[in-house]
Amino acid sequence: MTSVMLMIAIKDFLKKELADDAVTIPAVHLGALPSKTAENRNDPVFPLIIVRPMDGDSDNDESRVQVKLLFGTQSEDDSGFIDVLNLMERVRILLMRQRIIDKKFRIESNWKWQFLEDQPEPQWICQAITTWTLPQIRQEVKYI
Repeated sequence: MTSVMLMIAIKDFLKKELADDAVTIPAVHLGALPSKTAENRNDPVFPLIIVRPMDGDSDNDESRVQVKLLFGTQSEDDSGFIDVLNLMERVRILLMRQRIIDKKFRIESNWKWQFLEDQPEPQWICQAITTWTLPQIRQEVKYI
Protein backbone atom coordinates (compact mmCIF):
# COMPACT_ATOMS: atom_id res chain seq x y z
CA MET A 1 0.00 0.00 0.00
CA THR A 2 1.37 3.36 -0.94
CA SER A 3 1.44 6.68 0.84
CA VAL A 4 -0.68 8.11 -1.99
CA MET A 5 -3.39 5.54 -1.25
CA LEU A 6 -3.20 6.56 2.41
CA MET A 7 -3.60 10.26 1.61
CA ILE A 8 -6.61 9.55 -0.61
CA ALA A 9 -8.13 7.39 2.14
CA ILE A 10 -7.64 10.19 4.69
CA LYS A 11 -9.23 12.72 2.33
CA ASP A 12 -12.21 10.47 1.61
CA PHE A 13 -12.67 9.67 5.30
CA LEU A 14 -12.62 13.33 6.33
CA LYS A 15 -14.98 14.42 3.55
CA LYS A 16 -17.47 11.71 4.52
CA GLU A 17 -17.27 12.19 8.28
CA LEU A 18 -17.30 16.00 8.23
CA ALA A 19 -20.21 16.14 5.75
CA ASP A 20 -22.64 15.31 8.56
CA ASP A 21 -21.36 18.14 10.71
CA ALA A 22 -23.66 21.03 11.58
CA VAL A 23 -20.99 23.70 11.10
CA THR A 24 -19.39 24.77 7.83
CA ILE A 25 -17.92 21.80 6.01
CA PRO A 26 -14.20 22.26 5.25
CA ALA A 27 -12.76 21.56 1.82
CA VAL A 28 -10.19 18.74 1.95
CA HIS A 29 -7.23 18.92 -0.45
CA LEU A 30 -4.26 16.68 -1.19
CA GLY A 31 -0.82 18.30 -0.96
CA ALA A 32 -1.77 21.96 -1.45
CA LEU A 33 -4.56 24.29 -2.43
CA PRO A 34 -5.82 23.65 -5.96
CA SER A 35 -4.88 26.11 -8.69
CA LYS A 36 -7.44 28.79 -9.38
CA THR A 37 -9.47 28.17 -12.53
CA ALA A 38 -12.50 29.81 -14.09
CA GLU A 39 -14.68 27.08 -12.57
CA ASN A 40 -13.44 27.40 -8.98
CA ARG A 41 -12.46 31.09 -8.86
CA ASN A 42 -15.46 32.00 -6.67
CA ASP A 43 -15.34 28.94 -4.42
CA PRO A 44 -14.60 29.76 -0.78
CA VAL A 45 -11.08 28.80 0.32
CA PHE A 46 -11.78 28.50 4.06
CA PRO A 47 -12.35 26.42 6.08
CA LEU A 48 -9.90 23.88 4.70
CA ILE A 49 -7.82 20.83 5.49
CA ILE A 50 -4.71 19.97 3.47
CA VAL A 51 -3.41 16.38 3.65
CA ARG A 52 0.33 16.40 2.94
CA PRO A 53 2.92 13.59 3.13
CA MET A 54 6.03 14.25 5.21
CA ASP A 55 8.19 11.16 5.42
CA GLY A 56 8.10 7.44 5.84
CA ASP A 57 10.13 4.39 6.73
CA SER A 58 9.86 0.67 6.38
CA ASP A 59 11.49 -2.43 7.75
CA ASN A 60 10.75 -6.16 7.72
CA ASP A 61 7.91 -5.75 10.20
CA GLU A 62 5.96 -2.68 9.12
CA SER A 63 5.80 0.52 7.10
CA ARG A 64 5.07 3.92 8.63
CA VAL A 65 4.17 7.23 7.03
CA GLN A 66 3.97 10.64 8.66
CA VAL A 67 1.23 12.86 7.28
CA LYS A 68 0.84 16.56 8.04
CA LEU A 69 -2.70 17.86 8.31
CA LEU A 70 -2.94 21.62 7.80
CA PHE A 71 -6.11 23.28 9.10
CA GLY A 72 -7.29 26.71 8.05
CA THR A 73 -10.24 28.88 8.99
CA GLN A 74 -11.22 32.49 8.47
CA SER A 75 -12.82 34.74 11.04
CA GLU A 76 -13.50 38.44 11.33
CA ASP A 77 -13.54 38.49 15.14
CA ASP A 78 -10.97 38.01 17.88
CA SER A 79 -11.91 34.39 18.53
CA GLY A 80 -10.77 33.13 15.11
CA PHE A 81 -8.01 31.04 16.63
CA ILE A 82 -10.70 29.02 18.46
CA ASP A 83 -12.33 28.06 15.15
CA VAL A 84 -9.16 26.51 13.75
CA LEU A 85 -8.39 24.68 17.00
CA ASN A 86 -11.95 23.34 17.11
CA LEU A 87 -11.66 22.08 13.52
CA MET A 88 -8.41 20.32 14.34
CA GLU A 89 -9.88 18.78 17.48
CA ARG A 90 -12.96 17.52 15.60
CA VAL A 91 -10.67 15.76 13.12
CA ARG A 92 -8.49 14.30 15.90
CA ILE A 93 -11.56 12.87 17.64
CA LEU A 94 -12.90 11.38 14.40
CA LEU A 95 -9.60 9.70 13.55
CA MET A 96 -8.88 8.45 17.07
CA ARG A 97 -12.37 6.97 17.42
CA GLN A 98 -11.99 5.11 14.14
CA ARG A 99 -8.23 4.29 14.33
CA ILE A 100 -8.34 2.26 11.08
CA ILE A 101 -9.50 3.77 7.82
CA ASP A 102 -10.15 2.06 4.50
CA LYS A 103 -9.71 -1.26 6.37
CA LYS A 104 -5.92 -1.05 6.06
CA PHE A 105 -4.39 2.16 7.41
CA ARG A 106 -3.96 2.55 11.18
CA ILE A 107 -3.27 5.88 12.87
CA GLU A 108 -0.93 5.76 15.83
CA SER A 109 -1.93 7.59 18.99
CA ASN A 110 0.97 10.09 18.91
CA TRP A 111 -0.90 13.15 17.59
CA LYS A 112 1.35 16.21 17.62
CA TRP A 113 -0.03 19.64 16.77
CA GLN A 114 1.31 23.15 16.45
CA PHE A 115 -0.37 26.53 16.32
CA LEU A 116 1.71 28.62 13.94
CA GLU A 117 3.31 31.67 15.55
CA ASP A 118 2.66 34.15 12.73
CA GLN A 119 -0.97 34.08 11.63
CA PRO A 120 -2.21 35.66 8.37
CA GLU A 121 -5.27 37.20 10.06
CA PRO A 122 -8.18 37.01 9.39
CA GLN A 123 -7.09 33.48 8.39
CA TRP A 124 -5.95 31.10 11.10
CA ILE A 125 -3.68 28.12 10.49
CA CYS A 126 -2.53 25.19 12.61
CA GLN A 127 -1.06 21.81 11.80
CA ALA A 128 -0.99 18.30 13.16
CA ILE A 129 1.53 15.57 12.50
CA THR A 130 0.07 12.07 12.34
CA THR A 131 1.83 8.73 12.01
CA TRP A 132 0.21 5.86 10.14
CA THR A 133 1.04 2.17 9.86
CA LEU A 134 0.57 0.67 6.42
CA PRO A 135 -0.01 -2.98 5.56
CA GLN A 136 3.24 -4.83 5.09
CA ILE A 137 4.27 -5.94 1.61
CA ARG A 138 4.67 -9.69 1.48
CA GLN A 139 7.25 -11.43 -0.68
CA GLU A 140 5.48 -13.42 -3.39
CA VAL A 141 8.45 -15.04 -5.11
CA LYS A 142 9.94 -18.07 -3.40
CA TYR A 143 13.61 -17.93 -2.43
CA ILE A 144 16.00 -19.20 -5.06
